[in-house]
Amino acid sequence: MDRRRFLTGVGTGVAVGIAGCLGGDDGPDRPFPDAEWRDEDGIDVAALSESHVGAIVDAGGATLFSIAETTHDDDAEPSPWLPSQEYESAYDIENGRQYVRQEMTETEETDVSELYVADGEALVRQRVGDETQYGRQSVDRSADDLETAMEAEVVTGIRVEGETAGGETEYEGLNLWNPTSDGEDEVRGEPTARFTADAFEGDRNVPETVETASATVHVYESGVVPRLEQSWAGPHDDQEATVDVDIDYRDLGATVSEPEWAAEAREETSA
Repeated sequence: MDRRRFLTGVGTGVAVGIAGCLGGDDGPDRPFPDAEWRDEDGIDVAALSESHVGAIVDAGGATLFSIAETTHDDDAEPSPWLPSQEYESAYDIENGRQYVRQEMTETEETDVSELYVADGEALVRQRVGDETQYGRQSVDRSADDLETAMEAEVVTGIRVEGETAGGETEYEGLNLWNPTSDGEDEVRGEPTARFTADAFEGDRNVPETVETASATVHVYESGVVPRLEQSWAGPHDDQEATVDVDIDYRDLGATVSEPEWAAEAREETSA
């Protein structure tokens, strides 16, 4: 995800640029066998995305936290490229607030962008090295607009809706993988059904050719996806590249507090 998308994403939500059992036994290889989001040994992706988004809407918000770790063989950075980074986007529907943070993690100096949206204004703080810059603009966004933006973002990696050149609806997410039941696990103290995948059928910008891929997805019985891990490797811009992206959905129902830098941002942009 580049900074241009970060800074222009206020009105529509910021997306990251940045995803049974064998036989009829209800044993440990297939937890939650009667869940509507199950498709025997796999996942009904449409049903899963619906239950995941529905639970987050009912809770009034959530936080998407993503870590991207990327490597390439040569000294020169290939193009296009996804730098290693952390990305966090928190929604609080009841209070009409959103907070976004993007931090480059393998740079020699600080490189962090933050966005806070509340009460009809968007505040931005950018820190690069020792320099800090602030920005502010008015935002005309209703509660319904904020909820719609949240719904679009919280299916990142699960089922993102797009459109082909011919105008047909297409989806990117777990439908491009082959997730298969891999027993039980636990995320943040709550049992999950774990699914693993070893084949990816989609196209990617980085790496441009996928030779090997793997994914692990955790699902609560409620149909919430608390964690999704994905990895791709292959040739890219005449060298080998790997991309590992881990996404956590957490803090369901938590409120978003005003960041400590908000007052300074308003003061710096008051002229």
